[in-house]
Amino acid sequence: MKAKRKVLNFKKSVKTTGRIGIVMGIIVSLVVANVLFTMITGVHLRSGENVLAHKSGSGSSTETIVANRGYIRDYKGEIIAQDVESYDVIAYVDKSRINATKKPVYVVDADDTARKLAEVISADPETQEKAYQDILNKITEAQAAGQYQTNLGSYSRNLTADQKKRIEELELPGLDFEKSVARAYPTGHFASQLVGYTNYDDDRNLYGVSGLEAYFNKELTGKNGQVSYQTDSENNRLPDTQKYVRLAENGNDVWLTIDYDTQLATEKALADTMESNKAKYAWCIVMDIKTGRIIAQAGYPTFDLNTRENITNSLNVPSEFPFEVGSVMKTFVYAAAMNEGKYVGSDTFKSGTAIIGQNENGLPVRNDSLTGAQVIGTVSDALGKDNGIVTFDQGFIYSLNTGIASLITNYISPTTMIEYMKKFKLFEPLNIYGLNEVDGTLNENHPFDIMSLGFGQASTVNTYQLLRATSAIVGDGTIVEPYIVEKITDSTTGEATYQAETKKGERVISEATAKQMQHLMQQVVEDERGTASQYKMSDVKIIAKTGTGQMYDPEIKGYSPSYYTSGVIAAAPADDPQILIYYGFQSENFRFYSTDFFKDIVRESLQSLNKYTESSNQTTENNVQVTDNYVEYTMPSLVNHSLDYVNRKLDGFKIKKQVIGDGTTVIEQFPLEGEKVSNAQNTFLLTDGANITMPDMNGWSRRDVSVFANMTGLNATFTNSGNVSGQSIAPGSAIVKGANLEVELK
Repeated sequence: MKAKRKVLNFKKSVKTTGRIGIVMGIIVSLVVANVLFTMITGVHLRSGENVLAHKSGSGSSTETIVANRGYIRDYKGEIIAQDVESYDVIAYVDKSRINATKKPVYVVDADDTARKLAEVISADPETQEKAYQDILNKITEAQAAGQYQTNLGSYSRNLTADQKKRIEELELPGLDFEKSVARAYPTGHFASQLVGYTNYDDDRNLYGVSGLEAYFNKELTGKNGQVSYQTDSENNRLPDTQKYVRLAENGNDVWLTIDYDTQLATEKALADTMESNKAKYAWCIVMDIKTGRIIAQAGYPTFDLNTRENITNSLNVPSEFPFEVGSVMKTFVYAAAMNEGKYVGSDTFKSGTAIIGQNENGLPVRNDSLTGAQVIGTVSDALGKDNGIVTFDQGFIYSLNTGIASLITNYISPTTMIEYMKKFKLFEPLNIYGLNEVDGTLNENHPFDIMSLGFGQASTVNTYQLLRATSAIVGDGTIVEPYIVEKITDSTTGEATYQAETKKGERVISEATAKQMQHLMQQVVEDERGTASQYKMSDVKIIAKTGTGQMYDPEIKGYSPSYYTSGVIAAAPADDPQILIYYGFQSENFRFYSTDFFKDIVRESLQSLNKYTESSNQTTENNVQVTDNYVEYTMPSLVNHSLDYVNRKLDGFKIKKQVIGDGTTVIEQFPLEGEKVSNAQNTFLLTDGANITMPDMNGWSRRDVSVFANMTGLNATFTNSGNVSGQSIAPGSAIVKGANLEVELK
């Protein structure tokens, strides 16, 4: 069967095509008309929107992404300096500022506003009064000048988010806030001259002004990022346009060698020293003998890094203050004689007074028979005391200047003494990375100056130079170079861009000489007539040498008749020294002063290295405390284990356990697996229990509180320094995550 062919209706098809063409023509005409109308009038035909207004104001906008300045941290990561969001208070004073409900939005009561702001800004009555006066003056001056708004001065800048919230709750009319980034120092008084501080440049970017902040300004400074996009006339981003983003690169972090708790203990000890002795200066450095790592260093008077009020001294005394160290210098003279094989401790000399002349080479010699013009000077023992005929060992223990005069006349020459001083690098620059220094000066201008060098007068050193030299004596005879920066890390990757290493210098004396000197220095402490007997400790045996130096007074162009430098250089424990400490102050009180402040530093320093020996509760017949040996453990892995397992695992560990929560499984531990823990430390175990109660923190260190707060979600704030003496959340109370915990230290 033949298929039928389909016949197309050409008339109908042409008719349909014609209709479509008419419709398309109308649409095209409307589009063209709209374009022409818009081009001519600037108004979109359908929407009525003024397109030209947008077009004429269109462009691009760039926003800055501010990079954070790098952290400054202690050896274990505690934050010393950081960037924080801060707020500056501004005040509107124009009375035309009325809101929609006819209420004033300007400062109505200047006095009340200033008073209430000051109460939020500071709890210290003196600072509060200064802030009140400053703010009140700013407001009244702006009102009198007919200004629209004003800033409220330095006291109202860099406020915290908490302070901002408290001010907002006061509902004071006419106040507003400008957000900015501020440099914050959580502890305030913390190696202030060493750390230094920042300021703002003209673009409100932070830069280092002094100390480490200035030294490492390049490393700490980040690189700002930016966001760019196209905008309309009202600066709104145009839709469907590309956005260009360059992320900010935060500054690198600088990690110091300093131990947080030891530094706080040192700060407190020096503050107490200043007050107790009405001292002009007080300073201290603690060094790890084995590595050269500086565990703590501070100089007073100091200042709060946050407020920077009353900066009377920006000098970092330990490194920038050369001084005449006094009898501490005798250590190097005795070591030189021993190392030369010339020292006989049982040999004797006449104490009291020594007559000094000079030999044919112009060098100083002791000759008590000299008279008249032959005499270039007289050496006397301290306070003019005459001990008669004594041995050279006793001369060191009693710190007799006349012994030095005899030693460099009859046993070693002044030339040999100076050669050894130079071998000990006493007058050489330190070149410590990150540290500003002013070096001491060797004075060889006159024969009597050379003689005076032997007992620490006429020539000067700074304290770091002194510690570097002494490291050979309290160690194995080899100099250990001190260092203050542990590492610098990339803020993004965490990788170290700089890592410190222990640097040892040449051997200056033999190990046998070092041991002989250490034994003699221990007698300075243990002998009841020793000049360091007041530094003797019941719980730690130390070795030491004291030094009392005269202070040069530029006003009288000579030595002060009343002010002296009182200092001690000491190492502990005596049988195997781990730490080296110099502690000193300048005051009129150079004879009868407390050594308790120094002892606190020793204990905290040893504990930071896990070398402290704790006292037990046992007593002998003479009521003398017996000490237990220090015990150190390596922490096992305890996370995800039951408490029963943990208790079995820690059986035999003489450590202080702090179990947090009422759970049965440990979910977090401190110290971490593999880290060291001693019987003098707290160990924290967070369980999976929901109910957490507040422990009694009395006696805890600041670090212990910080660890506990981090584990439990508390916001801890601290007052003063030292160990815990008070807490705002009572022991036994339930802990709510995010709650504020105020801790008082003493």
